[in-house]
Amino acid sequence: MTVNTTAKPTNSQARDILHIGVITGAHGLQGELKIMALTDDLNRFNVLNDCLIVSSDEKERVPAQAVGARFFNTQVILRIKGVHDRTTAELLKGKLISVTRENAVVLPPETWFVCDLLGCAIYDEAHGLLGVLTDIQPNAAQDVYVVTQPKQKDLLFPAIKSILRHVDIIAKRIDVVLPDGLYEIYREN
Repeated sequence: MTVNTTAKPTNSQARDILHIGVITGAHGLQGELKIMALTDDLNRFNVLNDCLIVSSDEKERVPAQAVGARFFNTQVILRIKGVHDRTTAELLKGKLISVTRENAVVLPPETWFVCDLLGCAIYDEAHGLLGVLTDIQPNAAQDVYVVTQPKQKDLLFPAIKSILRHVDIIAKRIDVVLPDGLYEIYREN
């Protein structure tokens, strides 16, 4: 299982921040921010306190304090200390709401942040290196992992326990056992 907290894929270094939302604009006249969530758990915003307002290139990271969240349709409406009017809120449009790893939610066992999985090498017991995990597509039943290898079709498989055997975030390696016939669908000889 994965937790969708978006971040740019990195090499072997773990990300120091996790993006949990994008500011899409102002809500009302009192400085509330409209947020498009980048996390599976919207309740994450109810317990949000210390956060960062981050530029899209991640070069600018401004510490901030969330002082309240509510939900309107599919959006999060977030109040940030010091943002008291619509004009100030509008200036933040396009910025990311992020948290440091220390302020990230604690994940249940065998659950990982998407940003930690992206870039991992995928090894199958029978076929060896399949490629690199480049995308995770959320589905109702389970996530689908997308594995890319140069000059090959992307290989897709469901992220289920019977396939995922071992995930080593530090080594950036995921060991799998693909079901019979799945490899042949994507990697014709």
